[in-house]
Amino acid sequence: MRTFRFTISLLLLITAKISAQEKAPQKVYPEVYGLRIGTDLVKASRNIWDKNYKGFEVVADYRYNKNWYLAAEAGFEDRFQEDEQLSFTTSGMFLKVGAEKNFHKNWLDMNNLIFVGGRYGLSLHNQTLHRYRVNTGTAYFDEELQYPELKSTGLSAHWLELVVGIKTEVAQNVFIGMNVRLKGLLFQKQPDGFENLYYPGFDQKYSGNIGVGFGYTVSYLIPFKKKNPK
Repeated sequence: MRTFRFTISLLLLITAKISAQEKAPQKVYPEVYGLRIGTDLVKASRNIWDKNYKGFEVVADYRYNKNWYLAAEAGFEDRFQEDEQLSFTTSGMFLKVGAEKNFHKNWLDMNNLIFVGGRYGLSLHNQTLHRYRVNTGTAYFDEELQYPELKSTGLSAHWLELVVGIKTEVAQNVFIGMNVRLKGLLFQKQPDGFENLYYPGFDQKYSGNIGVGFGYTVSYLIPFKKKNPK
């Protein structure tokens, strides 16, 4: 009889404990929605170590829903380049707009991203061709150097980008990011009698109007609101 009473008491105690645990409130970590804004560290540092370059880029993204972010980059570049064949200067502004999807499943109150996205890019720039070599077509005469100082204004370029990258929160609301990009030139307005040699925001193109790039960013998240996860 005592064994039966002890068993009943033990079962009641376990049931009460489980019931209390089930009724205990679970801590909820809300998801942060806001504007993240920063700069590209590659372009910022290049002003220091490359005397032929001046430029900057502002980067931003806004969380649209749980996994999707609206994103944009804008900036200015002034680039002088010289080699054996030619020398030129290109300067102008650029803008990129698009979106990216986060594939990272965050724990608790983390806000890190592993993302894939796309951009539509536009540059408005000027180009000055300082000199270039002309092939004479014969081995008896050296190539001729031309110094036209040909300045072309009102140039433009349009392209698409595939972007893959990460953004990691290293301090409260402070993020460090890294990305790689594959770019495809769509169409452009070129100088009369020559071609665009550099595109602000796109860099140089390779065969088939293809370009590649990478970036390192630092940014700060301005929280607008918080939502409890479903």
